[in-house]
Amino acid sequence: MAKNKKQRGRKKFDYSKNRKRQWKKSKKKVKIGHRGVEAAWDDRKSVSQNLSDMGLSHNVNKTIPFPKTRDIMPNVYQDEGMEVDVSPPKKTKKAKKLHVMKQLEEEASTLQEGTPRLSSEMVRYCTYMMDKYGEDYVAMARDVKNYYQDTPKQIRRKILRFKSIPEHYQEYLQQKETAMTSLKGLS
Repeated sequence: MAKNKKQRGRKKFDYSKNRKRQWKKSKKKVKIGHRGVEAAWDDRKSVSQNLSDMGLSHNVNKTIPFPKTRDIMPNVYQDEGMEVDVSPPKKTKKAKKLHVMKQLEEEASTLQEGTPRLSSEMVRYCTYMMDKYGEDYVAMARDVKNYYQDTPKQIRRKILRFKSIPEHYQEYLQQKETAMTSLKGLS
């Protein structure tokens, strides 16, 4: 369906925007997420020159060329005795700042264990269900606060996951223990 004139809108010049300031803002230094790369970066050089100085690749397709079919398969008109050279061209340019590449390789090789966490909403949901019903997952599924309309098996899996994360579960047990001691102190 065609748009009418009102839907398309008229293109107007925006006098409230400072184009010079916007241009300067776009030319600001690029933020890089790695300290080593940021320290070795030279603002006077292009991105590809900076990366090649560090021993990194700007365009992987140019760094590791994929051989073309015509290079791999012998030409129909060639003699069968001739062999075709399929090896990629070798660049002789040496990287000046190899310490950056080595630092990146070290960081990539070290294993980083992620700590599993649950959202505060999910923690509240699990603690509420456990406080009210204990281990009765069928009753939990029928509860009014089961907004997600989880089945008993889904609730069981969520609670098992909650129990498997020590920082959440230990905090829950401590709060439950302090509540029990305060109740005993009152009676």
